[in-house]
Amino acid sequence: SLKWHSQPVSSLVSVSPAFPPTRTLAMAPKGCKRASQESAADVNKKPKLNSMMLGVVDALRQATDLPQDCLAMLEAGVPGCLGPPANERHQLQSSMVTWIGETIESVEARLRQAVDDEAAKVATVKLAFEEAERVVSDAKGNLEAKGDVVATTKAANNEAAQAVKSAKAGLTDAQVAQTRGDASLAEAGKLIEEYGGALKDHVDYLKKEEDSFDANIAKTHTNQVMRIAKKLGLDDSLMTALPSACTTKPSQRGTFDKMVISELEGSFQSKVAALTEEMNTGAEATAQRAAAVTANEQVVQAAEDAQKDAEAALAAAQAAQGEAAAGLREAEKGSKAKAAEQAAAEELKKKAEQVLENFIGYNVLCFNSLRDKVSNPEVAASPAPDTSVSPAAAKSTTPVAGSEA
Repeated sequence: SLKWHSQPVSSLVSVSPAFPPTRTLAMAPKGCKRASQESAADVNKKPKLNSMMLGVVDALRQATDLPQDCLAMLEAGVPGCLGPPANERHQLQSSMVTWIGETIESVEARLRQAVDDEAAKVATVKLAFEEAERVVSDAKGNLEAKGDVVATTKAANNEAAQAVKSAKAGLTDAQVAQTRGDASLAEAGKLIEEYGGALKDHVDYLKKEEDSFDANIAKTHTNQVMRIAKKLGLDDSLMTALPSACTTKPSQRGTFDKMVISELEGSFQSKVAALTEEMNTGAEATAQRAAAVTANEQVVQAAEDAQKDAEAALAAAQAAQGEAAAGLREAEKGSKAKAAEQAAAEELKKKAEQVLENFIGYNVLCFNSLRDKVSNPEVAASPAPDTSVSPAAAKSTTPVAGSEA
């Protein structure tokens, strides 16, 4: 902070050209009024500032933390204190130069602090951007992992669908085999019923005793027997002899007729026995075919359950993939925002550095040039007076107006 003189500024005007008097301290002698006014007008003229002095004034006006009257005093002292060479300045002029320098140093310090503050902000947003980029990288890795899971579950779902297809094909084959096998046995059962019925309903009548035998009725039974007998593949001669033998009364049948009737009955009985054996044998095959169908139905059910699980897993994986993609978009959005913040912070830091660079390269240089100039550069300048003397100390060594008389 600046150390200000404890005396009023008006008390210094009689000893330093840095502070031109602003008012008359005593009444002017009679007849000198016009001369005094002209002299006062000359004194009140504002000194002209060269380009370097303008640079110093510009620097002082950037000291926004100082009261306005202090800044006005420092500005007013620029031409009178920095105008003379350093080796020709009065102690009070040197003190004023010191105060001006301290003020400019405070401005420079503030500008440097502004640069440091912006640099700190850049560092902070840079860390935030790096963290955002890490989040993006993690999000990309997560999305890639979810994509792998989707690919795996999709392959498993395809395999499950193929397994269902294969299982259904196996079930179809088993059902076809069951249908064909069961149809064969069903046909055998019908034939047994037909041939057994022929023996019971027709052949037995043809073998009845003579008292109950009726030729017309026998003819009807014979027609039915002939129809069914054709299916047995009997010998043609036997088929030719059947009508006559069957319609002849049992007591009137000869040996040949009896042989024909016996052969007919035996053929029916043999066929029924063969078909019965086929049915008995086919019962085990029927059970096996039914078991095969049941087993294939279970295989199909298991395959369909597995396919449902695979479909659910695929749907979940695809949903997770969608969430990961949304997370990546959000992370990239955040990274973009952080990048913009970093760019803005770097731009502000660059501007702060430019302001500081301009201040040092222009304002400080102007002050230093004026402060350090000497009247004869070839001769070493005498040591500068102690600029650390405060205005209070200067009060004890500087005569006040009217004390010289």
